[in-house]
Formats: sequence, C-alpha cells, structure tokens
Amino acid sequence: MKTRTLLFLFVIPIYLTAQDNSRAKNFFLNAGAEFRITPIHKSGDQAIATYFISPDSHNVGPVLNFGVDYYFTQNFSLGLKTSVRYNSTTTFIDETALGGETISETERRLIFGYHIGLIYHFQVFKKGDLLVSAGLSLLNRNSEYVRTESIFNEEGEVVDTTSSMDNYNLSANKLSVGYVKGKSKLMMGIYISRNTKYIEEKTTFIIPFLSFSFDIAKL
Repeated sequence: MKTRTLLFLFVIPIYLTAQDNSRAKNFFLNAGAEFRITPIHKSGDQAIATYFISPDSHNVGPVLNFGVDYYFTQNFSLGLKTSVRYNSTTTFIDETALGGETISETERRLIFGYHIGLIYHFQVFKKGDLLVSAGLSLLNRNSEYVRTESIFNEEGEVVDTTSSMDNYNLSANKLSVGYVKGKSKLMMGIYISRNTKYIEEKTTFIIPFLSFSFDIAKL
C-alpha cells in the first residue's frame, strides 16, 4: 500500500507537467507589445509620396497586440491577432483652396490592424524553440478621412466640388522569425505591401518590427 502511494505521488506530478507542456489541440490566449520601425522605401518613392501625412511617422511606433493561437500539433499553429495603436492620421484634405493650395488636418486616434498567420516551432535549442511565421495583415484600419476636390470644365475653370471618403489602409504579407521559451515569445519581422495609398503607383513598402508576447491562458 505504501509503495503504491509513493508511486502515485511520483507519477501524478509528471503527468500534470506533461499535460501543461502539451500544445496540440489547444487554444492559447496571448497579449503583447510591438514596435514598428521606420519604413523602408524603394529608391525615389519618398520623393513622389503624397505627403498629406508622412508615411514614415504614420507607420512607426508602439502597438498593443491581443490574439489567440490554435495548435493543430505540438509544433504547428494558426494565429489570429488584433493590433491597436494611437497615432496621428488625416481627418480631411481640401484641394479646392485658392491658388491650388492643398489644406489638410490631422488628429490622433486609435488605429487597428488584423492579422492571420501560420506558425511553426523548430526544436533546435536545448531550452526554447525557433519560431517561423508567415501570414497576412490588414493595417491602418480606422484611418478614413474626407477628401474634397475641384471639378473643372473644358476651359479649366472650377465649376463645382466633390467630396469622398478615402483612407490609408494597407494589406501586407507578414514574415517573422523568433524565439519562444515557456510562455514568452520574442519576434522580429517585416510587413510587405504593394498597395499603399501614400504613393500613387504600386510599389514595395516595407515596415520592420520587433514584438514580444506572453501566453496568458490555455483553453
């Protein structure tokens, strides 16, 4: 009886530890911070950018991330995240002023991003794993503004004005690599977009980032 009791007390902690370390078929809620670094442009793009708002200052700075990961296996997962940041963005642009001058104003507001990605753990370290992730991101949501433009007749005279809604939305590929130990993840990567509203023509627009996240609950 005593032997069985000792065996029970020895086996149960090992079993519980194994259960806690298992990721397969489980959801993990996570939260963390990200810092986006000054964007990288193709040569000459900054010179032709539409500077109603600086594409650099509009995409750099701290971000809060909240998400959930589902592990299909111990090492392979799908992640969904929402990002929130507080930054300046355009409120309206008026191109109808006398002399052809463009008037614009900005304000600070919450700007959102939505992310989906696949993540794989490579168990190459004695302590911790190498992470590789690839996915898609929808950035700069809630960046809408009103744009007012002149309507000209055949003689080049202004006959009316028109107003429409515009935004600085970005759709980007997201690539990252990092290190995980326990519940903590440290990642570095880039957002790559070819459909930026900052520049009239399609061009590559890259935003580097560093991020840290922590698993706060296992479901």
